[in-house]
Amino acid sequence: MKLILTVKCGTITVSVYKDNLNRPFFKVQSDSEDVLPVSYVIEDTLFLY
Repeated sequence: MKLILTVKCGTITVSVYKDNLNRPFFKVQSDSEDVLPVSYVIEDTLFLY
């Protein structure tokens, strides 16, 4: 069994809101530039929702 060391690169937070017509919208926040590519994928996917 191999030992794998990890280092946290950042955190992505997704906040979900609803407008006055009950339609959801999302705010994606990243605390590090290292996780921006992942946050872009999340934003693109949520846009399709």
